[in-house]
Amino acid sequence: MTQQTNGIPGVDQQGKRDRPLPEIVDVASMMGVEIEEPPVLIEGLLHAGSKMVIGGNSKSFKTFSMINLGLCVAAGEEWLNLKTYPGRVLYLNLEIQSAFMLKRCKTVAEKLKIKLEPGEVDAWNLRGHAADLTLLVKKMLPMLKEKGYKLIILDPIYKVLGNRDENKAGDITSLMNDIELLAEETGAAVVFGAHFSKGNQAAKESIDRIGGSGVYARDPDTIMIMTRHEEENAFVVETTLRNFPPMPPFCIRWEYPLMVRDVELNPE
Repeated sequence: MTQQTNGIPGVDQQGKRDRPLPEIVDVASMMGVEIEEPPVLIEGLLHAGSKMVIGGNSKSFKTFSMINLGLCVAAGEEWLNLKTYPGRVLYLNLEIQSAFMLKRCKTVAEKLKIKLEPGEVDAWNLRGHAADLTLLVKKMLPMLKEKGYKLIILDPIYKVLGNRDENKAGDITSLMNDIELLAEETGAAVVFGAHFSKGNQAAKESIDRIGGSGVYARDPDTIMIMTRHEEENAFVVETTLRNFPPMPPFCIRWEYPLMVRDVELNPE
């Protein structure tokens, strides 16, 4: 029997999972019954409890984009012209020094003209505490489960690889399982950024542009890829969606400190 002394359901002292399996469902019994879906956080893009990856080149403003995303969800404001539904947000920052992270949040909020209220957005600055995500989840879950987060942003993903090899499918599957556990136990959507492989990405399918194992492009429920446009400081956004209808590609432009939708540019 799994001991629960660490406070995490289905995870023992060594971080190994032994969670009880859900019940088998008779599909016939569900016919004619309205099936309740998880709440939508971003219209047409993301549900609560789902996993989302934002892929892009190095230095393509992914952190600013995810800060923008977090603040928009917290305030219920549109993000890249997509409707959001308000919920409490946690930003797990493992890379940027605390002062600069908070300064970015302040700059983005002021540009968006968002006045945050206490309890809407939390930043957990963990630079210097990066470790294998299995160990971090074990420590974090007892502190996060009662907070009511609807969105958790994990930035950047490479900081929590531990001894995993990002090119090995088994290692990245293990990482995705940790993200899934975080989402399942908190009920929050988990969003993380991932970098492209080196070289020209234009000839590749959008989901194949993320560096490392192909699991990055298969496991998440929502995949958002930002590829450089021929116009300077512009990007083409392509999505692969598991639980929503397809979304046509669109263009965004970097206007410090935000990415903004640019309807004049041709995604092709």
